[in-house]
Amino acid sequence: MRTVTTPAAMQAAARMSQLLPSLQTTAGNLIDHGNTLADPHNWEGPKAQVFRGQVWPEVQHALTNLHADLTELAQGITEINRRTAAAGS
Repeated sequence: MRTVTTPAAMQAAARMSQLLPSLQTTAGNLIDHGNTLADPHNWEGPKAQVFRGQVWPEVQHALTNLHADLTELAQGITEINRRTAAAGS
């Protein structure tokens, strides 16, 4: 199988590799802060109950999936870059 990688593809992969860690950190931080807000010891009242019971479970699930997907994407890009470099040598 032939491998073709343009400079634009290499640049895009490199840029994604640079951006992914900050996105992973942001997703993790949002999960941490949301969990703090969901704890009734930290926040209580009608809005807190809505957040804890209706809003946060769905958002937490989405953020957890996003974090896992970003980790998988980062690993995939690393492998693509490794294979591209190996094919070019």
